Amino acid sequence: MITAKDIRGAEQHLINEWGVAGDKVVNEACFVRHTEPFGGGTKEFLDHCVCCGGNWGGMFLSGIAKLYPRVYEAIPDDMGATGNEAFINIIYVMMLCGVDTSR
Repeated sequence: MITAKDIRGAEQHLINEWGVAGDKVVNEACFVRHTEPFGGGTKEFLDHCVCCGGNWGGMFLSGIAKLYPRVYEAIPDDMGATGNEAFINIIYVMMLCGVDTSR
């Protein structure tokens, strides 16, 4: 289960990593979370994703783009210094959109 503390941590991480772009992602995702949150787990979220040849980050981004295009558009092209950091940032964005990534 994702807690309020987890949400605050994800928001702060994205703002620290992405600066102004992170703030925009957090604001867009906050709107989503309060109006149309996903309300399911990662397994259910995958039903909205397109397979990307083993590229899990790309696959998750395709689901974000499909369900929450305004959040997707706010994500900066340079998502992190390393592949691992970019992947973590994508997971945090999913969390902020209401995907229970703990399941």
